[in-house]
Amino acid sequence: MKKVQYEKMTWKEIQAAIVESQGIAILPVGAVEEHGPHNPVGTDSIETYEIGLRAAQQADTVILPLVWFGNSRSLLDFPGSIAIHPDILKSYVREVLLSLIRQGFNRPLLLDGHSGNYGALDILVEDIMCDVGLKVLHVRAWELASIPKPPDTPQYDGHGGLSETSAMLYLMPDCVDQESMQDSSPEVDLTNFGSVFPTPSSLYAKGAVVFPMMMGELVEAGHLGDPRLASSERGKALIDAKANALAQFIDLLKKDSVYWRGKK
Repeated sequence: MKKVQYEKMTWKEIQAAIVESQGIAILPVGAVEEHGPHNPVGTDSIETYEIGLRAAQQADTVILPLVWFGNSRSLLDFPGSIAIHPDILKSYVREVLLSLIRQGFNRPLLLDGHSGNYGALDILVEDIMCDVGLKVLHVRAWELASIPKPPDTPQYDGHGGLSETSAMLYLMPDCVDQESMQDSSPEVDLTNFGSVFPTPSSLYAKGAVVFPMMMGELVEAGHLGDPRLASSERGKALIDAKANALAQFIDLLKKDSVYWRGKK
């Protein structure tokens, strides 16, 4: 396809793209929230759209305009964070998806770049399956692929830390305040039972007891990890790996390599 960005197409080009993309379209959803004193508040959204755009270009499919705002309620104790209630987010994204489905994009992908959205959007895709009979796939952008971390990366690295700072140094270096970079370790003890939602770090992802937690209850600076370990080179490798993985998955969808019982 000559164009992949939905908002830049005419209706005739979109009509043709439905056929060329085999009904697949990417809807990126991000967040606007603090990512430490060094990263821009649009970090999640900027990363997510870039991953989706590169994948769309590789896989000859369509990418929709970004849904900038998400469920960032747990970060409202820092300036810059804007939160959409999960019910409102779910309803808004549902209307976008149903509009796509109605015109023929019957295999849309939700590309989600913020863990705070996971719960609401998981329920949304189940709702659409039950109500409409179509499977919208919820893709967690940061789980598509990974690259090894430096050996001195702290165990608590996560939100606004090594990886996200690397991505921003690659995508928008002028928006990263490198003088404000500092190590930021959590000041909590949730025991071996505790996990946190939304998950700010893999360190708090698996405990059986889920603690709803404001970011300011975890750390003072608003991020977890040491962003001084970040690099633009690592950021490029991360974005490329995730975009390549998404493009590979889209190719598998187009080849009908993904199946389940009763699939038509």
